[in-house]
Amino acid sequence: MIRKIILPVMLGLLVGISGCFPEVESDLQIAIERDDKILSDYLSSNNIDAIETQVGYFYKKDISNETGNQIVNNDNIGVYYEIKTIDGQLIEDYTDETKPPRIFRYTEGGLIPRAINFGSGLAKTGESFTLYVPSYLAYQEYSYQQLILANSNLVIKVKYAETYTSNEIKEIEEEMILDYILEKNLEGIIKTADSIYVKTIKTGDPESKVTVNGDIINFTYKILQLDSQTPFAQSIGTTPFQVTVGSESNPKFLNLSLKGLKKGQEIEVIIPSHLGFGVSAQVFPFTIRKDLFDKGFLTQIARPFEPMIFKVTVTNVR
Repeated sequence: MIRKIILPVMLGLLVGISGCFPEVESDLQIAIERDDKILSDYLSSNNIDAIETQVGYFYKKDISNETGNQIVNNDNIGVYYEIKTIDGQLIEDYTDETKPPRIFRYTEGGLIPRAINFGSGLAKTGESFTLYVPSYLAYQEYSYQQLILANSNLVIKVKYAETYTSNEIKEIEEEMILDYILEKNLEGIIKTADSIYVKTIKTGDPESKVTVNGDIINFTYKILQLDSQTPFAQSIGTTPFQVTVGSESNPKFLNLSLKGLKKGQEIEVIIPSHLGFGVSAQVFPFTIRKDLFDKGFLTQIARPFEPMIFKVTVTNVR
């Protein structure tokens, strides 16, 4: 069925994440017609009795939980999921419930693929669904190596495991940080009054002034997710980055990390996400996030709801 009535709405939805995956209306209409037929044929040939939604995906509720909390807009949702193409190719399996669920915010533009986000409004915590998803609600024309092919229609199994308040998210991240410190046997790390964790790797020049708000500081840096050895952002070559300490245009973590330092000082800072880059769109699988960012489909490369590590070497203070 051609979704002519909801086409203007769908066009807006598909470009909701910072203009992610833009398409002109005629191309979108062709994609809708194509994927609707593919999904309809798939469901029919496999005798699958699924409910069709207005926006274009189909669903089956596999596990109900009448005592669960109804998921509503702006909830922070933890999920387990399996993403496959309708041809059976596995994109990602994250169903091991001995691991913590992966978290996104149920809001417009909160998650790629979008159908998992849309399905949230149908669910209570503890419920599991199978979603049959047209490519225009999945990854659209995007492709990534052999993992994701362009215009892939998907079968997604998802368990909406839990919802979290902002304070609960902070507690989860605090536990992640403490576990990391214990696992890495980090010594000399100090938690500041602002709830960041700072370790001095190298003391600075004793004759250098100590940075305060208003000082101009030059530094080289690397930023990593807590579970990674590969930076997702770093200074280029030996060219230092420059900011004014305390500037309102700086991300909060810069002002918190760069105050009280000396020229030549090297530190590593562990920063919870609410003091880092905040809440941004989540992406499943994590593997494709950098590629989406590099291609301009995302405005933020850091994953939401996770701490990060900020490694800094101060090269000059004035």
